[in-house]
Amino acid sequence: MLGLSAPSFALAILLLYLFAMLIPIFPVYGGGSGALDTLWHLVLPAVALAAGIGAILQRITRAAVLRELQSDATTFARARGIGEREVRRIALRSALIPIVTGAGLILTFIVGGTIIVETVFALPGIGSLLQEAVFFKDLPVVQAVTLLVAAIIAVITIAVDLSYLALDPRVRTKELSR
Repeated sequence: MLGLSAPSFALAILLLYLFAMLIPIFPVYGGGSGALDTLWHLVLPAVALAAGIGAILQRITRAAVLRELQSDATTFARARGIGEREVRRIALRSALIPIVTGAGLILTFIVGGTIIVETVFALPGIGSLLQEAVFFKDLPVVQAVTLLVAAIIAVITIAVDLSYLALDPRVRTKELSR
């Protein structure tokens, strides 16, 4: 519930307060030095980003699979005597289109959310670059970062649309008939 209701930056601040100030397990800021130290510094930012995203994707997956398990195709598969494990696999495959669509939308959210969470944890990256560019009124850098984020979102959207061709044979058939 917390993952669904709290924005990533608020969850990041709460995690910093709990696990870096009250219970000093994780570092407060910075990127770390060395591979293991860098991973240790990235635990709280990753949890802050993944909490809401994981909850949303889980809800989308559950709703899509439940809808498919009640469909005529799964009823027919059960009537033919196909095992429950195979029926669930069929239902999951049929539910992949809305799941992939939701995952694509969530991935575009991660791109924007990463910039904010990166700033909260004082991690070096595109978020700090954008923050400094705005602070020093460096318009070309702000435009470049904005264009980069837009391009990443466009690539994600195209990849999701192309994945429909691999996931659903009905989409391939419609594309070939045009």
